[in-house]
Amino acid sequence: MRPRRRSRVAAIAVAVVLAGGGLVGGTQLIGAPADKKADVDGKLRDAEERLRAKRGQEAVLSDQVGGFTSRIRELEGRLAPLRARAGRLRSELAALRDRLDVLTARLDVERARLARAEDTLRRRRVLLAKRLRDLYVRGEPDPILVLFESGSLSAAADTAEILERVVERDRGLVDSVESFRDEVRATRNRIAAVRAEVAAAEARAERAAEEADAAKADLERQKAGLDRLLAGRRRLLSRVQGDRQEIEAEAQDLRKRSEALRQKILAAQGVTPGPSGFVAGGTPSAAGFIWPVSGTITSGFGPRWGRMHEGLDISGGSGTPIAAAASGTVIVAGWNGGYGQLVVVDHGGGLSTAYAHLSSIAVSVGQGVGQGSVVGGMGTTGHSTGVHLHFEVRIDGGAVNPIGYL
Repeated sequence: MRPRRRSRVAAIAVAVVLAGGGLVGGTQLIGAPADKKADVDGKLRDAEERLRAKRGQEAVLSDQVGGFTSRIRELEGRLAPLRARAGRLRSELAALRDRLDVLTARLDVERARLARAEDTLRRRRVLLAKRLRDLYVRGEPDPILVLFESGSLSAAADTAEILERVVERDRGLVDSVESFRDEVRATRNRIAAVRAEVAAAEARAERAAEEADAAKADLERQKAGLDRLLAGRRRLLSRVQGDRQEIEAEAQDLRKRSEALRQKILAAQGVTPGPSGFVAGGTPSAAGFIWPVSGTITSGFGPRWGRMHEGLDISGGSGTPIAAAASGTVIVAGWNGGYGQLVVVDHGGGLSTAYAHLSSIAVSVGQGVGQGSVVGGMGTTGHSTGVHLHFEVRIDGGAVNPIGYL
């Protein structure tokens, strides 16, 4: 029989021997704190249930915040090249418009030159036509007539040469006017072709810029929507975290009140108060196990936050030594995902124990450990909301309620 059990039995026996009224009085003395403790424990269970719900909401909102943040980063990555391309296209479009303005001005100059040339051509054509009419009216000069009118052969020769020069000058005038007209037209056609090419390039650049701007605007609308959702989730997460902290404080206060009442009840029973809930080490249970650490059970075995909690969570101080619940061989010692720093001890016959979220590990794989040997220190590694030990008992790999072994 354990010392505490013997003390309790002795206290009850003394009360019976003294008097029946004394027993009734002792029961009344114990009953009031016991009723208060039951009420406090009920409130504590309610607070812990609300705390689990808030932690579940917090985990969901944290996942959503992370998801929205990742999607926003992805959109930012897709937006960056689009913004750069839209900027380049706008610059190219501005350059093409400047070039088009220059070509338009040149074309206007060439058109003015052509207009002046055509005006000159018209005037020269009028002059040429007049010359031709005069020649037609007068007819071709008769060489004999020229000779008689001139009075000498040298004068006749001079007159014929003058007439030849007039004809040559008129022919050169026509040729130069035609050549200038062709040159002006060719220049105008070249400028018009380049202008059309630049205009087509401007149209293409404008369409590309519009498409890039439209794609960018669509992504920016998506990002703005995600930014609003993210801000809302962050506000909600902040409120849930505040509620969770308040409930944690409430639960902590209830635990203290429950422990104070436990101490009062034990004192009334004549039992020396011990640590909260249980003592690490001590006499092994019927299953041969000892408690791995002293502390308060903050979460039991069973469904929690929509999934199975496969062990006991026992609170304590960071670095508190963790004892092996039974002798055996270490089969796991190191980091293991959500468990953080994990030690698993094989006790034979398919039975094993696990010690998770450790701050440090004091054993290695293959090492034999005795019951009560320190396997590590209490911590909050892995998926953990605070310093505690997550303790599991497994049979053939399947988790069972550790309470049945302690």
